[in-house]
Amino acid sequence: MPRKRATGAARPYPYRQKRRMKDGTVKIVERWKVELSLGGGRTKQITASTFRECERKLKEARARLNLTGSADAPDARPVRHYTALFLSDAQRRVAPKTYDIYQTAARRIDDAIGDMPANLVKASTVRELEDSYASTPGSQGFLHTALKQVLDLVVEDGLLQVNPSRAITRGRRQTSLIESKRKAFSVPELKMMLMQASALPLDTAARLWFRIFTGTRRGEIVGATVDDLHLDGTTPWYAVRWSLAEVSRRHGCGRRGRAGWPCGHRYASACPEAEWILPDGMRLRHVVGRFWLKPPKSGKERTVPLVPMLAQVLRSYLDYTASWPNPYGLLFRHEDGSPITPDEDTADFKRLLVSCGMDPEERTGHETRYSAVTLLRRAGVDTKTVLEIVGHTTMAVDDIYRTVDMEEKAEAMNELGESLQLPKGLLPGADGE
Repeated sequence: MPRKRATGAARPYPYRQKRRMKDGTVKIVERWKVELSLGGGRTKQITASTFRECERKLKEARARLNLTGSADAPDARPVRHYTALFLSDAQRRVAPKTYDIYQTAARRIDDAIGDMPANLVKASTVRELEDSYASTPGSQGFLHTALKQVLDLVVEDGLLQVNPSRAITRGRRQTSLIESKRKAFSVPELKMMLMQASALPLDTAARLWFRIFTGTRRGEIVGATVDDLHLDGTTPWYAVRWSLAEVSRRHGCGRRGRAGWPCGHRYASACPEAEWILPDGMRLRHVVGRFWLKPPKSGKERTVPLVPMLAQVLRSYLDYTASWPNPYGLLFRHEDGSPITPDEDTADFKRLLVSCGMDPEERTGHETRYSAVTLLRRAGVDTKTVLEIVGHTTMAVDDIYRTVDMEEKAEAMNELGESLQLPKGLLPGADGE
């Protein structure tokens, strides 16, 4: 039985052990032993060469047991070991653009705490790291998401009992704050945008009209294909099956050494054996250079009915661009057939905002999606239909996109006043009948 103090706590006790020496002789040495109760009738033996060392190891094991649920000495693997595992997994499951963002977040985590033993990460460590990016809410949000997944891997390995980042919600609150600043364009603003766009060259005007009337995402606009446009029949429609995305490459020349990569180039794009970073199982179609067509953000196809005015504009646009080469099958393209990049599309929309007297630093093209959701909901379209049209996966996201303008608020309050049906003579200052 383990020796115990008067308080009932186990204490180290000596025992003798035979030890064979290098010269072949056997020597009897004194060592110290103590048993730590793990609960449920289980115990762990702790041994050391001295009483003080044994007592120290007991104290450390008891602290680990209370903190992590395990008395075993933790693995000394650093945080960067788990960021590498996280990126390896993300590469196989997320879209290329998301992987690029995760790479940046993982690099920031490694720069800050990469060499720290993973079992020593605490909530205060997470707060300090995220606070260093407090001035850039978007970066802080992605950093929070990545760190949460990295530390989930640490928990799975048993180095931490709980994930300290899951107790911190500031990353989600920052994201919600960004969302709350966005709002739908009002009906007068949309009319002005459509009128101003009509004065532009038809290839640009048609793309801007397509954005406003369909509520599609930027990548889905520049990634639209001719084969998915259906203008015949009583109800013209477009099938959203693709989104244009930029895909990064990694070095394929071997492992990086102290002198750099074996190919001698710093950037993967210059490596003769560079490999595309593509998620496993994702349906992708190469366009040109770093641009690929991938499925929409929701992961599933959807159909968007086209209003008659837009269908008419698109018919004119197809006639206008009939002689333009189209090697990639894109609906919107340059005159030489090359794709319109997402950045070019954003620049065109910002110029449209300026021509309408709006500040392009305060309004974004993504807010046309808010407009689509708001107008559809205002028209009484049911939630499921709205989700199908704009490509949202949950009602919660749809509710975030739904905004209420002053005109709609005024109509609601007028209905409130009329529903009370107060006699006119009751109104303060009104003449009685």
